Amino acid sequence: MERVAALVEKLTNQLTEKADKSQLKETAVQLLAALSESDQFNNLPHNVSVMIPGDTEEVEVRIPNLPKLEPVETFVPASIPVEINEVISNTELQEKLALDPIRDLKAAIGINDRFQFISTLFNGDEKAFEMAVKTINGFKIFAEAQFWIKSNLREQNKWDETAEAVKAFDLLVKRRFA
Repeated sequence: MERVAALVEKLTNQLTEKADKSQLKETAVQLLAALSESDQFNNLPHNVSVMIPGDTEEVEVRIPNLPKLEPVETFVPASIPVEINEVISNTELQEKLALDPIRDLKAAIGINDRFQFISTLFNGDEKAFEMAVKTINGFKIFAEAQFWIKSNLREQNKWDETAEAVKAFDLLVKRRFA
């Protein structure tokens, strides 16, 4: 009944705005179709005349008989698992997606990660973060970047190897050279 009320309101608004006949006819057809779907309005006539105010022309609208659709049961063979999680775990999918190569480390770090890295890994020093990212982007191979990070960043800033921010930063660096 909500659909019917919305269509009645739409038709009323179209009438007050003096909408085109085709728009009024379309809304009337939608309204009659919505009414025919409701059980209490199954006995509506199939021919309905609609009078548009200010117009002497009568327009006949034919409402088609629409069959009631039965719900379709989906067939799932026993060999196909119902849950995708049974086949691929979230961590596997994340790992596969996370290894896509990136060209520019600075562009790949989102704003939230940037603030997290600056606050947790670089002790709030934004310039140190910018310099580190620029330096890492300048390396040609992963081994060089890894050695520089270990000898400079990890020891100077006393990074906890098990921290999530450190793991996320390492993953981004690895993707930079993938």
